[in-house]
Amino acid sequence: MKLGLLTGFSEDMVRFAAEAGFECLEISGPPGEWLADPSQAEKAKKLLDENGLVAASFLTGWPSIRSSKDELNSHLDRLSKVMDICKLMGDTIITGAGPMGYDPEKSLEENVASFKEVFSPVVELAEKKDVKLAFENWPGKGPFADGGSLAVTPETWEAMFDAVQSDHLGLEFDPSHLIWQWIDPLQAARDFIGKIFIVHAKDTEIFWDRLRKRGAYQRGWWTYRLPGFANFDWPKFFALLLENGYDGNVIIEHEDPRFSGDRRKLGFQLSGNYLRRCMMKS
Repeated sequence: MKLGLLTGFSEDMVRFAAEAGFECLEISGPPGEWLADPSQAEKAKKLLDENGLVAASFLTGWPSIRSSKDELNSHLDRLSKVMDICKLMGDTIITGAGPMGYDPEKSLEENVASFKEVFSPVVELAEKKDVKLAFENWPGKGPFADGGSLAVTPETWEAMFDAVQSDHLGLEFDPSHLIWQWIDPLQAARDFIGKIFIVHAKDTEIFWDRLRKRGAYQRGWWTYRLPGFANFDWPKFFALLLENGYDGNVIIEHEDPRFSGDRRKLGFQLSGNYLRRCMMKS
């Protein structure tokens, strides 16, 4: 397992990541926004190579499961170009939250049928170009909200992967989004280990005093934390991954408000040091 971080692409962040001991990057923003042509992609890869880093994944946007045929064709054209850059950069995975577009007026089965209609051609393209696609289990506007994400619980993952069966389709597994839904991340990882293509290292802190006072339907009783600053059992999680043959990358996603602004890089460094110790224990 390589340890990396999620960031926009810049020479400063590439050099910081290398100096801080990271081995890979998940690069946010569709490649078309920061790479105008293949020659720029080659320069970006050279910069990564010079600093001992690889592009583990590109964080981009998926088609909504409500996409029209014209919208889907536009997305397919865009994703085809992204996939070409993935191969140039070295088997980089395409990741993204979602897919979005959930319709709460419809049943899960109907939403999954919409997913199948939209994503079957996306996956067919990915198989043709041999690029892996990984859904981050981010709930968006809230689990099962209008327009929100479909890939939010083990139940929906199972339905999605049954509907569109492919070795090129999997998860960007993020424990933090499961914790505040009271879903056991360890059991979820165990059940879907073969579908975990990449891991987001992010934790969630529960403010029990606020939860007891406000209840679960109010906001503000939990917040995202960097690993090392909340309570998830990272050594046990890494042990589970290793015991089951996981050989993908682990990416720190930094959304911890305690390490914002000038302290952002410090947060990456501290969390990276903590996770390395956890990996050694596992």
